[in-house]
Amino acid sequence: MSAIGVRRGKAALFQWVQVPPGNRSSRKQPEEKTRICKVPEGEFNFLGYSFGRMYSARTGKAYLGFRPSKKSIKRMVETIHALTARTGTWQETTELVAKLNRTLHGWANYFQVGTVTKAYRAIDNYTCAVTPVVALQA
Repeated sequence: MSAIGVRRGKAALFQWVQVPPGNRSSRKQPEEKTRICKVPEGEFNFLGYSFGRMYSARTGKAYLGFRPSKKSIKRMVETIHALTARTGTWQETTELVAKLNRTLHGWANYFQVGTVTKAYRAIDNYTCAVTPVVALQA
């Protein structure tokens, strides 16, 4: 597809999105945040997931799939860090562990579909590295 064709397609898409039939939504899509992506080659993030080409660990074959985005994993690590920071040493250990468990369960429930093993492993490794410090601080 040529650059002109892409621009025309993008313009048509924006016309369709900006004036929804039946006025279902009054929200307008910001043009600078919207892009057209060829899915097999490109990758895009939406609602905390990365969609695009993945490779099977067993067979090595490519497939279209989704996984938690790097940004959402980073944000979860930051949340765990904030919960287990030294500034929270005034809390009871049981209260802190309950907050941490609630946060981890919520994240795991949201990201339970797709290819999640590596994301779970990253969160688990960080949590295991931080929790002995929490136990020693209390």
